[in-house]
Amino acid sequence: MRYLVLADVHSNLEALEACIEDAQKHDYGRILCLGDIVGYNANPNECIELLRKNEAICLMGNHDAACAGKLSYDWFNPFARQCIEWTIKELSGKNKRFLASLPVFFSCKWLFAVHGTPNNPIEEYMDEKKAMAAMRTVFENVVLCAHNHVPFKVEQNAKLVPLPGNKKIKLNKRIVVSMPAVGQPRDFDPRAGYGILDFEKKTLQIIRISYDVEKAASKVKSAGLPEFISERLKKGT
Repeated sequence: MRYLVLADVHSNLEALEACIEDAQKHDYGRILCLGDIVGYNANPNECIELLRKNEAICLMGNHDAACAGKLSYDWFNPFARQCIEWTIKELSGKNKRFLASLPVFFSCKWLFAVHGTPNNPIEEYMDEKKAMAAMRTVFENVVLCAHNHVPFKVEQNAKLVPLPGNKKIKLNKRIVVSMPAVGQPRDFDPRAGYGILDFEKKTLQIIRISYDVEKAASKVKSAGLPEFISERLKKGT
C-alpha cells in the first residue's frame, strides 16, 4: 500500500492538481493530507472538493480550524488573518462543516501523522526539541507532520537534517519527518512538494515538482488577497 502524502495545500488549486497528477505514476492507493487545506490562496472550495472526490484522509490544520470556527484567528499574523477572513466568506456551508469534522491525527501500524505535533496537533510547530519529545512519547516509530512548510527529518538522538530537493528516506528507525508544502513552500524552493509513503518497503519519497505558479499568484491578486502572499509563491518563502 502506498499513500500520496500532502501537506499545507492552502487553497492552491494549481499546485494540488499538479501533485495529484504527477503522483499517478507512483501507483498510490490512498491520499493522506496532513492539514491546512485552506488559507492564503484563492481556491478553498475547489481544493476541498478535489480531496473529497479522491476520498482523501484529511487531518485538521490551524487554518482549517480557524475557518471552521474552532480556533480564534487573533492568533494569526495580519496577512494570514486577512486570508482567513476572506476564506470564511468564500467557503460553502458544506465545506465549513467538512473542515469542522476533521480529526487531528491519523495512526496506522508504525505511523503517526499530525499537522503540528503530537503534543499540540493543530497549533504547535515541530522542531528538533519537539521531535525528540515526540519520539519519547508516541508509540509509533514514524511521525509525519506539516505546518512548517519546510521539509526536514529528525532521527532519534540525532540533529535536524533539512531535506532539499527530491529525497528517499528509509523509515527503519524512530524518526520524525516534516513534509514539504503543496501550496506555499517556505524553503526557498517554489516548487510544490509531496511524498509517496510505501508501507511495504518502509520508505518515504519526497518529491518536488514545478507547477503554474504565475496562475496561482494572479488568482491571489484578483481575489484581493495580500500581494505579499502572491509574491511569496514565486520565491518559495
